[in-house]
Amino acid sequence: MNNKKNEKITKSIYFLGPEGSYTQIAAEHFVTKIDNITLTEKPQGSILKVIESIDNNIGDIGIVPIENSIEGIVRETIDNLLTTSSRVLIGGEIILPIAHCLISKSTDMSKIKNIASHPQALAQCRYYIAKNFGNAVKTDPLGSTSEAVKRLGNLNDSWAAIGTSRAAELYGFNILDRDINDIKDNYTRFLKLTSEPCSSTGNDKTSIVFSTANTPGALVDILKAFKDNNINLSYIESRPSKRVFGDYSFFIDFDGHMEDEPVKKTIGSIISKITFYKFLGSYPKAGGSK
Repeated sequence: MNNKKNEKITKSIYFLGPEGSYTQIAAEHFVTKIDNITLTEKPQGSILKVIESIDNNIGDIGIVPIENSIEGIVRETIDNLLTTSSRVLIGGEIILPIAHCLISKSTDMSKIKNIASHPQALAQCRYYIAKNFGNAVKTDPLGSTSEAVKRLGNLNDSWAAIGTSRAAELYGFNILDRDINDIKDNYTRFLKLTSEPCSSTGNDKTSIVFSTANTPGALVDILKAFKDNNINLSYIESRPSKRVFGDYSFFIDFDGHMEDEPVKKTIGSIISKITFYKFLGSYPKAGGSK
């Protein structure tokens, strides 16, 4: 009897580490939606390292944050997606609630003089920090929330970190306060990165990056093509192209899949009007078909 259909495939799943990060939590949510695959978790020191790992290991999976409901786009993610190999594609998304904790060796908040975390986490808690510590505390931006918590082991009890309750438990530190983000309705969108394109599900999103000539109306002409084909743009962000000062690339998300005729027609109509183009992936919307 042939049991090959029941055999599990082994792959690696890379995420922004160390362990205890929000990105690891997102990775575990993605894992529950993948059948017949055994995934080995591999935390990485930066978002770039996650993206490079997918570029260098065909078939593996990476998880990166892309957008926060309070602070907006995660620039490190979008900038590195712009510059890495075209075989790194977005294969899915998930939106998770974020609840930051203030974590320390100390049990006394009055001792805290330094707070470390990812820049976005610090920004999401800026008013909490100002209200509770005023000018008496310095902030230290690091590569991830879990890196900040882990580093407490090498620091004195005047240091605190903003991170997950899981990280506090994992590394054995105290939670001084919970849910400290300034806006409680706080969500982050995470992307699944892969080298394998996704088939259409009927409830999809497509991400592309493009640049236009620096002339009046150039961007309007591109956006009009989406309107003319009744395609909804759900996100647009400009980033420096890093080629010429004053030249920008535009990251956009829109409804639909590259296999859809309206999308094919739209891309076909704009391709001659742009100076740079990169397809980042068509993939199921968060909450859509998987």
